[in-house]
Amino acid sequence: MYKKILYPIKFEEFSLDLLSCILNFKKAGTEEIVLLHVIDVSKLPMDKYEGYSPEDVKRFSEIADLKMVEAVSMIENAGVRAKRLIKVGVPYREILEAADEEKVSLIVSGRQTKGIFGEIFIGSNTDKVIRYGNVPVYIAKYPASFGGSKEACARYCTTPFGRVLYPTDWSDCAKEALRYLKGLKDAGVEEVTVAHVMDEKAMKLQSPEKFKEFERIDKEKLEDVKKRLEIAGFKAKIHLHVGKPGADLIRIAREEDVSLVVMGSHGKGYVEGVLWGSVSRNVVEYSDRPVLLVKGNK
Repeated sequence: MYKKILYPIKFEEFSLDLLSCILNFKKAGTEEIVLLHVIDVSKLPMDKYEGYSPEDVKRFSEIADLKMVEAVSMIENAGVRAKRLIKVGVPYREILEAADEEKVSLIVSGRQTKGIFGEIFIGSNTDKVIRYGNVPVYIAKYPASFGGSKEACARYCTTPFGRVLYPTDWSDCAKEALRYLKGLKDAGVEEVTVAHVMDEKAMKLQSPEKFKEFERIDKEKLEDVKKRLEIAGFKAKIHLHVGKPGADLIRIAREEDVSLVVMGSHGKGYVEGVLWGSVSRNVVEYSDRPVLLVKGNK
């Protein structure tokens, strides 16, 4: 399913650790990894009249090329083809352009940064790749979200598709994520937890009778998804809660000890406007588990 992966690499702390994790995608059919380093045009020394110097670009490119040697060696030693690209421009635009040109099936985001309270925040480039791109994005949390402890998350790295959380809000986007999830059957998925969180704010506005009706319908829908997954050969279980969708999904991911969250990036639920930037964004930013975002209809 992931024959060709694009990995934008900035040669930061954990870049090679993350690469070693990505190499486990070979179990899901990965045959080639495209390493892309973007020389950020905004970081180049600029002349007031002539712009950036070709000599500077050449020097930065030569340095990046040398830094890629170890990464290429890691990829090829794992029995996967490696390709290196060095581009100059606005990072997210170059990433999306390379993804299109190379016809990749997955983009792997780079390391996230930590806030003062230890939260994991995605960078602006990852945000824009998700917002404007059409290729699924794997947002890794290895090993930044564990304070650099490789041991704490090694099992999520070695079996990236072992236990999956699939959140759904019944939108077309969520249905697309389910279709996509079924394609991971041969990637080593052991169990899928199907979860739906009934938005507490919206439910408080309903009458007791209406709430019970919503609850009944949601239970039936969850059981239907579970049945369809089981027919497709997956082991599945369901979760139905009333609460705050983002926070509850993060909690469920921890309780079920999942290795991956697969969700749509433009889903809508009971409340209009639950888009990227809300539930899916909160899960991406605050969850300590990797997230695979599947693009749905806007």
